[in-house]
Amino acid sequence: MIARTDREKFSMDAIYKQCEIAGHDPSILKTHPDSWFRDFTTTKDRLEEWKKWFLKEVRSRFKMTRAMAEKEFSFFNLSYGFRLEEHKNLFDPSK
Repeated sequence: MIARTDREKFSMDAIYKQCEIAGHDPSILKTHPDSWFRDFTTTKDRLEEWKKWFLKEVRSRFKMTRAMAEKEFSFFNLSYGFRLEEHKNLFDPSK
């Protein structure tokens, strides 16, 4: 079983890496802890780059199979992933 602190550390590392790859300042995570995931966006290319990093890192740290890592990424991205830039105005009624 993976210790909770190991998962928490990995989660924060993954979120900071997502910020780095997407070109956002990670310090906003501390100043706006409730809105960063709604406000930040990324591109498909950057999402793929982050996914590649995530899969490699989660497999290395937690000795997961590729299938397990893919599933972990799907849940993590759903919970903490940035919106895609191409879709950021899709539901905005003012646009």
